[in-house]
Amino acid sequence: MFKISTFLETNEGESYVSLDDSLKLREIFDHRKFTPEHIQMRITIKYNNQIVVGVDVPSGLDLWSDYMVAIEQYLDGKNVERFYGIDPYLMKLVSINNNLLEFSIVGDWEPVEVFAQAVLPEKEFLESILDGAEHFWGTLIDYKVFEEKELRKTTSKEEPKLMIEEIEKLREKVKTLFN
Repeated sequence: MFKISTFLETNEGESYVSLDDSLKLREIFDHRKFTPEHIQMRITIKYNNQIVVGVDVPSGLDLWSDYMVAIEQYLDGKNVERFYGIDPYLMKLVSINNNLLEFSIVGDWEPVEVFAQAVLPEKEFLESILDGAEHFWGTLIDYKVFEEKELRKTTSKEEPKLMIEEIEKLREKVKTLFN
């Protein structure tokens, strides 16, 4: 069983608040410097009470978008290597067999530093990641984050709803491929 948690960077920086801490979250969203286009976050993943991605794994901007693109690429080709956030870290998803995948987050330099690495049940992992992404985007909708902030012209106020639609498409693809 997976437990996925999202933590957002506070306005003081280097400190993170759980996506489920409504009081602190409101403070972050109400802060005048908060912009929804690029959200600094940390995502943790536990599988059967074992830490796969802990708080020691580097944070990044828009990590849920990275996970969603990685899942889409994985479903199309089974092996993925893509940047994790904007720093020189790589997220890798490698198919091991019909029901397992190897997930890792590593540094993109020599010597390679491994931040996370685990062999996980493929379908359950993909579904859990999509659940975590849906929780994140749903929270942004609940708090009206994109409606109440000044956005750049390139960012739509509908972005969270569009991301939820994309999650549903990926969820259907997972069901089709793994049932």
